[in-house]
Amino acid sequence: MRIASRMAAAVADARRAATGHEVVLVSHQSPVWIARRHFEGRHLWHDPRKRECSLASLTSLTFDGDTLLSIEFSEPAASLLPGANKVAGA
Repeated sequence: MRIASRMAAAVADARRAATGHEVVLVSHQSPVWIARRHFEGRHLWHDPRKRECSLASLTSLTFDGDTLLSIEFSEPAASLLPGANKVAGA
């Protein structure tokens, strides 16, 4: 739970600092996945082989004020990474 709380705090801090603008946060796979599950209201325990979080992927959180509107996953470099469109470890 500590990682989820820290990541949620980092997102909140970044949103405050960049009010009205876009912001980019960079982290490793596990904290990103745990934060995503936290924002989705899902249990934090999971099977790491089923993470949707590959090398050079992006997880985007879209807010309207304090309301989380969407969570999207994309892989802009998918064509450069064999199997990048699959979940990690698959």
